[in-house]
Amino acid sequence: MKIRRITSSKDSEAQTLITLHGDIFPEYERFYKTTLWADLIDSANSMHFNAIYEDDELAGFFIYWDLEDAYYIHFIGVRPEMRNRKIGQQVLDWVATNLHKPVFLESEIPYDEITNRRLNFYKRNGLNELANDPKILSEVRNGGHPLWFMGTRQVDNLEEFLIKVRDRVYYAT
Repeated sequence: MKIRRITSSKDSEAQTLITLHGDIFPEYERFYKTTLWADLIDSANSMHFNAIYEDDELAGFFIYWDLEDAYYIHFIGVRPEMRNRKIGQQVLDWVATNLHKPVFLESEIPYDEITNRRLNFYKRNGLNELANDPKILSEVRNGGHPLWFMGTRQVDNLEEFLIKVRDRVYYAT
């Protein structure tokens, strides 16, 4: 697996990956304006919009934000025909090897088999539940199901990190 950061919305694969986002994520998790993606890719230096390649074939995307003292994984998306090849696990292995500050993400609180499998996937790959649908984020999130706030380690000042995610990620998007 290879990861390549895309820093220009004019990159040959940027539009393909933006379209993929709309195709594979549930409606309540999608960005509705593709122009927002382009603006973020071109100007949000703290956002890392990455193409994922498996055997030199475009497999999906991985988006994370550098919050200075932590990272926030926003999306990991794999093309349907490339699933079940452990690409998501390889991305999280890359995270463990390359991102040395606390890493956070959100995952749906399980309500069916798929969401239960997703939560267990994150747990198997070193993330733990830190907060059950924290109000700081749920108040600004666009609908959907309650989410666990998960991380690679416990932090004493969790509320400060939640505020950073809200201000730098949610308000930016």
